Amino acid sequence: MINDEKLTAVIMKNSTSQRIQKSQELSMRGYQHLFDGDAEQALACFHQALDLAPESPVILNNLGNTLVQLSRLNEAIDAYNQAIDANPTYPRPYANLAIVYQLADDSEAAMQYYERYMALAPDDGEAYHNLGLLYMNTGRDEAARAAFESAARYLVPETAERATNLGVGAFFRGDLDAAFSMFEKALSLDAAFVPARYHLGVTHLCQGRCAEAIEAFEAVLEAAQDYPQAAVNLAVAYNTDGQADKAVALLEALQEQQPDESGVALNLGFAYQEAGRVEDATASFCRVITLPTATPGHVEKAQLALEDLGVGTSQDFD
Repeated sequence: MINDEKLTAVIMKNSTSQRIQKSQELSMRGYQHLFDGDAEQALACFHQALDLAPESPVILNNLGNTLVQLSRLNEAIDAYNQAIDANPTYPRPYANLAIVYQLADDSEAAMQYYERYMALAPDDGEAYHNLGLLYMNTGRDEAARAAFESAARYLVPETAERATNLGVGAFFRGDLDAAFSMFEKALSLDAAFVPARYHLGVTHLCQGRCAEAIEAFEAVLEAAQDYPQAAVNLAVAYNTDGQADKAVALLEALQEQQPDESGVALNLGFAYQEAGRVEDATASFCRVITLPTATPGHVEKAQLALEDLGVGTSQDFD
């Protein structure tokens, strides 16, 4: 005969099992809604699942993913942190927090969470690549090289995106031949993959193949008119190829659209100089120095260009 104490334990065990099963069913339903693009329905399912299993790191992580889809980033951060509190060894919320902080332009926090994620998932090549980009953009070149090398150990170029990522890492490390090979591999997998075409153009330009670079950048702009830096690099390719008039026309149009972009003004100065328009070149270089948005690198290049023209440095324009 089962005594009351044992019967109560069996009932409680069955009840707990049923709650876990129901929460898993709701979580799977929510995941399907999220996959189908219905974030509101997914949110409702994950909240119901959490009512039954409030300490589930998987459900809390999926809740965070849903809130990101709904652009509710602060709530998503809270959900990911709750997932970490529930199980500090579950890796996914760390990577997702890194992505959210990238979206919020908080590179320091993003790098910290990628580092914590990779301590738990040390074979994720995509994460190493993303961390490498963050290091690169914050001037941590040695750390970036190490991250890109780690990415190369774990990434297999089986998709256009992965092959492009491997190419970017090789390019940053100065191995232009390997980069070129990876970008060509990416385009063999998906001829319409714009990032691979763009980076192939940059590699052509760095290797002195101006005609091929021009062809690549023109193809990028035909496919994606606003692709970042493609128009500027096309102008650089024109200028390097001796087509200064084309470079000037393109950069003047860009400057009308982006009047505070120091990179455009700087390259326009070089294009004017190549076209023999010294006064216009001088004015462009001076403009770079006075732009509040100019990067230190652009200011330094403008100052050197003015010195080469015999005009002087930024001190003359304070």
